[in-house]
Amino acid sequence: MAQSRIVEKRAQLKEQIIRGAIEALIETGLASVTTRKIAEKADVNLATLHYYFDNKDALLIGALEMIIAEMSHALSADVTQQRDINTCIENVISNSWKLILKTREIQILQYELTLYTIRNPKTLSLAKFQYDSYCKLYENAFQHVLTKKKLPSNIDIADLVRFVVAGMDGIILQHLVGTDEAISNNSIKHLIKAAQALVAGK
Repeated sequence: MAQSRIVEKRAQLKEQIIRGAIEALIETGLASVTTRKIAEKADVNLATLHYYFDNKDALLIGALEMIIAEMSHALSADVTQQRDINTCIENVISNSWKLILKTREIQILQYELTLYTIRNPKTLSLAKFQYDSYCKLYENAFQHVLTKKKLPSNIDIADLVRFVVAGMDGIILQHLVGTDEAISNNSIKHLIKAAQALVAGK
């Protein structure tokens, strides 16, 4: 009983530190953020932070995992109840877009993390981790329905996922640079139709 409380408390403290890291990253920017700043935002001392995370890269992975997990929850809404692939595609992309509109600063942070990790050979694996995890979100969301429906022979689920991720990335950037939201919303509708056409083999 006491042991389970200790484990739970440690998990809560680790989550607190990760949320502090995300808050510090959004406020300060990736290049300038320090573990001291993260500890301040998380309301813990540096010794506690380093007990749970060996270095800043470990914290970045934790932050990415939390962002991805929260996005996964949004993408999975109602998917298990869907039997029609076109409806699934529409709902997954629409749910993703609704979340993106609510989390502008997080989207900026994700692009910043990607560029930072690509420029640094020591952290290049983080960029791949982020991209692969992002793709996995969509793959998991589509998988339930696609196990019941065969895709055209010229594509597989990985093709569909990469197509959707590429489209979403372009629309997110379009949105972040200040394009009228109505234009971006229209682009989302076109992406949905294009993904549905891809699955239909058109």
